[in-house]
Amino acid sequence: MGKIINIEKIADRLEEELIREVKKMPALSLASLRFGQAPDAQIYVNSQMRLAKKIGVDFFLHNASDQLSEEEAAGQVKKLNQNKEVKGIIVNKPFPKGWKPEEIFSAILPQKDIEGVSPYNLGKMIYGDLTFVSPTVLAVFEIINSLDIDLYGKNVTVVGFSTLIGKPLVLLLGQRFATVSLTHIATYQKEKLPFYVKNADLLISAVGKPHFIKAEWIKDGAVVIDVGISKKESKIFGDVEFEPAVKKTAFISPVPGGVGRLTSLFLFKNLVKAGKLCN
Repeated sequence: MGKIINIEKIADRLEEELIREVKKMPALSLASLRFGQAPDAQIYVNSQMRLAKKIGVDFFLHNASDQLSEEEAAGQVKKLNQNKEVKGIIVNKPFPKGWKPEEIFSAILPQKDIEGVSPYNLGKMIYGDLTFVSPTVLAVFEIINSLDIDLYGKNVTVVGFSTLIGKPLVLLLGQRFATVSLTHIATYQKEKLPFYVKNADLLISAVGKPHFIKAEWIKDGAVVIDVGISKKESKIFGDVEFEPAVKKTAFISPVPGGVGRLTSLFLFKNLVKAGKLCN
């Protein structure tokens, strides 16, 4: 029987650190920009607001129309760049249909890019500069570190090819000399995904489809970090078939209350970094 990773213990420690760090800083202000009224964005915005209030950060929500052009939307971001009170900027997804995320993310001043989404900060990772990395990616590595996993030579399978999670994970895992397999939709369609999952000492899934990863695919004694989160019939699920997977893994992260719980904390840790750079 595997152990469910105690995320709350990690989160409590990180939250205490954050409160101490924020108290030492001049006033920190976070600007959260949303285009339209997508319910998914509201859930994320609410979590930002709650944590900002708890740790003593000023939070400003900027609602903009989803009828703007990409150029006009980028202009909204640039206005926030120029506001000296704003130390960190979040541009909430989803974006209106047809927009190119890179066009919007490119407008964020790199030193205010606390989600690590700008091409500039993504590019710096290649050279080992980790000033601003995706909070979700940082959350995954915090779990790895908490379990004292030596990645050197370990077989790691990452499921999901996204620019903001899957690709940075592969790069940073490789920098720690893990042997990394990156899998995606083609791997699944060619029916090769079970092979790569079965080969993984460490499995990290970031797909966002309930119970996409079958427990029978998972290697006995593997560590599983489930980044995916989705809603089905008013319930929250991860990518992995959780109950049967617990019986065969060494450690597994829960959903809900797993990686997402830590992601919010690392978002504000990045804000502290931004506050130091922008002063």
